Amino acid sequence: MRRLPIAAAGVALALGLAGCAGGTYTTDTASRLQHGVLSVVTAAGGKDYAGALAQLAALKQQNDAALKAGTIAADRHDAIAKSIAAVEADLTQLRDAAERQALQDQIKQLQQQQQQQQQKPQDKKGKGKGGDEGGDHG
Repeated sequence: MRRLPIAAAGVALALGLAGCAGGTYTTDTASRLQHGVLSVVTAAGGKDYAGALAQLAALKQQNDAALKAGTIAADRHDAIAKSIAAVEADLTQLRDAAERQALQDQIKQLQQQQQQQQQKPQDKKGKGKGGDEGGDHG
């Protein structure tokens, strides 16, 4: 179910990096950015959305640094930056949904524990009757 957005993230970033043969960035820059994409997709595939977002931030920094260094054309930089922004929005949604689900799971578990705790005193009340009536045993 979550595979599609992750695959889309990889495709979006890959499309942003497509066209390295056209001379819009150096082979070294293309390789570094592609490794960054792989890191993002790997983290997202493992449902480590915070890690994927951190890798994406590093990828953004690499893209910006390449522009400053002149190893990537401005139009290619902008296309990659646009893909990064789209993937960031998707990953943020996935991370938020995962956090919400984890909180809902915790609430459900706590409610179950609370129910169990409330049932224990009722069980004890029922078992203690009929034993000692307070009479003289001596």
